[in-house]
Amino acid sequence: MSVGDWTERFTGTRKLPRRVRDRLLQVARVRHYPEGALVFGPAKVPDGLLFLHDGTIRVSQSSDRGREIVLYRVEAGESCVLTTACMLAEEAYNAEGIAETDVTVVNLPRTAFDQLAGEEPDFRSFVFA
Repeated sequence: MSVGDWTERFTGTRKLPRRVRDRLLQVARVRHYPEGALVFGPAKVPDGLLFLHDGTIRVSQSSDRGREIVLYRVEAGESCVLTTACMLAEEAYNAEGIAETDVTVVNLPRTAFDQLAGEEPDFRSFVFA
C-alpha cells in the first residue's frame, strides 16, 4: 500500500516548506502492523519519529499485578508523544503501543531526524513547537 505524499496527512508537516517535505518523503519509511500487533514496547529505544497515517494505537502501561492502564490513544493524523519524548531523550519506552486496528505508520529514522533538525530551521520549529 502506498501512502503517497503522507506529509499532507499531518497538520504540522503540511505547513513545512516543500523542500523540507520532499526530504521527509525521501527518507521516511512506511510500516504496516495488523490489529493486535505490538508497535512499540518497554525496554526498546525508539529508532525514529512515528507518524500514524492510518488506524489507532493504544498506549498503555501494565502494573506489576498485570493490570493495564490505558494512557492515551494515537489516532490517524497524529504523532506519538511518548515516542518523540523517548527518542529525544534516547531512553527506552516505559509503556507499550498496541495496534487497535490495522495501522500504517510513517517512521522518520533517527539519523534523518537529527540531520533535518540540525539543518532545517522550519523542521526544528515544527518538532519543538
